[in-house]
Amino acid sequence: MAVGGVGRGGGKGRAGGAKGASGKAPVGGGSFGGKVDKAESLVAPSGLVGSSNVQGAQAADPISAQAMAIAKQLKNGGFKNKEEATRQLVAEVLKEKLHMKSSSLSSKIADALQEDPRLNQVLERLWSKAE
Repeated sequence: MAVGGVGRGGGKGRAGGAKGASGKAPVGGGSFGGKVDKAESLVAPSGLVGSSNVQGAQAADPISAQAMAIAKQLKNGGFKNKEEATRQLVAEVLKEKLHMKSSSLSSKIADALQEDPRLNQVLERLWSKAE
């Protein structure tokens, strides 16, 4: 038996696995390095995506802060009713997330939120959290 022939693919007429392994090392090393570079290129975008996810979570904070400010204004009488506060909240979300301002769309979304019992319950919890 040749040294290193077992488990290293030393068959197929080659004389020993050690010679075959050293003969393939530069070629294998080059392709391995290329694979690592490809993996690094794949990791970098996912790392950026991960960091943007963290920033995305932080980007939600201004909307949450705005929602709490609207809830406080509602509690202090800044809005006539909850419907008006809901329209303002929807308008802020549209402005922050979609960079869009449409009063008719805000009204339609606010009406849909208030008509849905589950979403209306979420709004009620939001309005009750005002300190």
